[in-house]
Amino acid sequence: MLCVGFIEEVIFRGFLFKAMCKDNIRLAIFVSSITFGLGHIVNLLNGRELLPTLLQICYATAIGFLFTIIFYKGKSLLPCIITHSIFNSIAIFAVQRTQMFSIITSILLCVISLGYALWILKRAEKSA
Repeated sequence: MLCVGFIEEVIFRGFLFKAMCKDNIRLAIFVSSITFGLGHIVNLLNGRELLPTLLQICYATAIGFLFTIIFYKGKSLLPCIITHSIFNSIAIFAVQRTQMFSIITSILLCVISLGYALWILKRAEKSA
């Protein structure tokens, strides 16, 4: 799981975002975040159920947005790689809960990720 975080960050932030941000930064942020989230649809092929996979796509998109903002403002992929790898590694130990617990957890991940990303953007505006 440590390698997955590294590879995904290099692909979605290191290559895709960097290639697109030269032309249109907002589009690059959007595409990097959305494609990162949609990339998790592959879990359906691994036998995961539909609802948990859809929830994962939603919160992965929000987390992808946060990681893109961190990379964009911080100019370093390292914090994204470390956080992503730790998150993936900890997720291995998650115990399957009820459907409602999964929904609530997904909503919290989305709200926290989006809130933190927007806070970073607002703080960066004030600094500039």
